[in-house]
Amino acid sequence: MTENLDYYRTVVIGSGFGGAVAATTLVESGEQVLLLERGPWRDSESVRDAGIQRRASLPVGRKAINHLVHRVSFPGLMGKGKRLSTRGLFDIHFGNEMSVVCSSGVGGGSHVYSAMNMRPHDPDYWDDKVQGVSSKAMETHYAWMLECMEAKVPNAEAKIPNWTPEAYEDSKEFVADADVPQPAMSVRMDGQQEDYCNNSYFGSANGAKATLDRVLILPAMKKGLQVEPEQECLSLWALPEGGYRLEVMDYRLKRRRYLKAGKVIVAAGTLNTLRLLFHSREIGGLRGMPALGQGFSGNGDSVAWWALNEKGADFSLGTPTHGRFALRDPDTGKAIPGPYITRFGLNGVNTLPLPEPLKARLRRDAIIVGMGKDNANGVALWKRGRLKFRYIMESNGILSDIQELFSEIAHRSRKPVRFLKHKPFTVHPLGGARLAPNEEEGVVGSTGEVYGLPGLYIADASALPASPGTPPSMTVAAWARHLALGIAGKKKRGTPRSKQIKD
Repeated sequence: MTENLDYYRTVVIGSGFGGAVAATTLVESGEQVLLLERGPWRDSESVRDAGIQRRASLPVGRKAINHLVHRVSFPGLMGKGKRLSTRGLFDIHFGNEMSVVCSSGVGGGSHVYSAMNMRPHDPDYWDDKVQGVSSKAMETHYAWMLECMEAKVPNAEAKIPNWTPEAYEDSKEFVADADVPQPAMSVRMDGQQEDYCNNSYFGSANGAKATLDRVLILPAMKKGLQVEPEQECLSLWALPEGGYRLEVMDYRLKRRRYLKAGKVIVAAGTLNTLRLLFHSREIGGLRGMPALGQGFSGNGDSVAWWALNEKGADFSLGTPTHGRFALRDPDTGKAIPGPYITRFGLNGVNTLPLPEPLKARLRRDAIIVGMGKDNANGVALWKRGRLKFRYIMESNGILSDIQELFSEIAHRSRKPVRFLKHKPFTVHPLGGARLAPNEEEGVVGSTGEVYGLPGLYIADASALPASPGTPPSMTVAAWARHLALGIAGKKKRGTPRSKQIKD
């Protein structure tokens, strides 16, 4: 007997840069879409104005205690790890060979990202991967997303506190001039003091930073997008008659529910997407995917604490990132070629329930992040119901290159730069369900559809074929836009889809 379950033509799992873009694009084409998000709506000005009643505070003040961490996992802890709060903003995955931090909530990583919007380091990034996908064709999607996110490169008129081109204008050691390209950023830069604080790692309650809930999801709801927060997809089952059965945990009602969908677009974030695919295959819901887990990458992320302790400084002020900089060649005065480094302050530290002397010290220090194209040669594994990573730092020279830069920055500044030398850490995990020309090398083809599983698509960073070497949000968005426009075009052409499910 066929189960009498709610049926949806298209279900999108996850509302980050992949899910939000895919859902919005399909709704614009007239498709009926249900967007599932395991996290809650965040309490921001735009969400309140939309009349959404059930909202979760960002981790500010005392709310930081139970709204900071959603789930934590570490070696030896089975399953997905320990869920601390369904309203927590961050997931923290401690691994032996790589640790990962990601976020949870409607709008995904846009709440905690640094508002840097960049194309891949390699302008030919998409070329020669699969037939039907090219860098030239993808450029339209990058331009569309940059416009949606209201991204622009800061200029002197913005009067941004701690902006590196001004901070290092007369520096003999560091340079941030025209030879060091600055990223376009999605943040208000009207010179107002309130726009330059508390708008980065812990969210942007005043809306100074553009987030996906405001920019894409709320407008799409006016056109028919159905959004259900606090709903985590636990497993997927391919049905004999076509389409998929979804097992979903409803955290609002604290019970499981089951749905059917003609098409499913998975965009739950790299770690959660891989967990969902591995688990569903293990229990028999999905089949195939022999290359699942291959091509995992940390995107060359390297993070260090720069203990400047600069008297009178407040590095917590400014745009979410202070901008990129490089070492200055003492002979030519120009930037020394190599990986760029980006400086940050602990933006949002004022909102945390910490002793004031500690906050004052944290404001006087900075964070520096290096990023570059790694070899995307890691492997995600599924063992005893737990996601693990094999990532050999020594086989990815970009990490040691960046760490050498950190040491040189410490030498030149005469201030300590502290980092974990043998423990890679990333906020940009990608790969594992990568784009490839066949199922032996990857999980999805040129349309984003999983090989051997019609109607199942991957739209987040897990599908990226290589490390972009820059913040991947725009590259994920471009991929999701490409995928969704392909589905919309298939619908318009009347190309047969998977058989619809009869309730």
